[in-house]
Amino acid sequence: MKIRSVSFDTSFLLKDNIFVDAVINKLAHDYIPCFITSTVVSELEQLKVFGRITKNDYKKASKRWKHTHATVIDFKNRLLSDAFGKACMMSMEKHHGVKPKDIVNDCNILVSTLKNGVDIFLSEDFHFTSRVTKEVVDELSHAACTEYHMMCDTHLYSVNAKTFLDAYQNGNINLEIVEARLQSVRKKDKRLHPFD
Repeated sequence: MKIRSVSFDTSFLLKDNIFVDAVINKLAHDYIPCFITSTVVSELEQLKVFGRITKNDYKKASKRWKHTHATVIDFKNRLLSDAFGKACMMSMEKHHGVKPKDIVNDCNILVSTLKNGVDIFLSEDFHFTSRVTKEVVDELSHAACTEYHMMCDTHLYSVNAKTFLDAYQNGNINLEIVEARLQSVRKKDKRLHPFD
């Protein structure tokens, strides 16, 4: 599949490993359009302010997304954003078994990413990259389809850095590799650190 665009999760930007930096360098080198949701930007700032990450961690995460010239995105229509967010939370609760208050940010990120037609969502968070969340994305796309036609045939894939590197070549991603790596992992609860 030809990659139209990529978006970043907080966990991806904060992960301390060479694979993340290799992905960032490939995206920048190949001029792949990149995005970051306002929710992720806000999460990074909050983690720094509350001392959950160091200033150096914050700087490294910011440097990573800025190196790709990522554009900050949001879902401007509050009414529809709230409606799709609620649909996402209901789906996440059904599939992952977590309470809506524990996945508000997750859903804000997914809704904004889907609305902006992103193909690849890079995350090091096991529940984002699971087959279970793929079902949530499919349900959300179907629910939003009548309002936003570009969400009808969306193919958002959540992958970690290692999977991306193994599946990526010259602006394309091998979906067979991506699909083979999806695991049926559920989000158990709200964790203190999004990058644990």
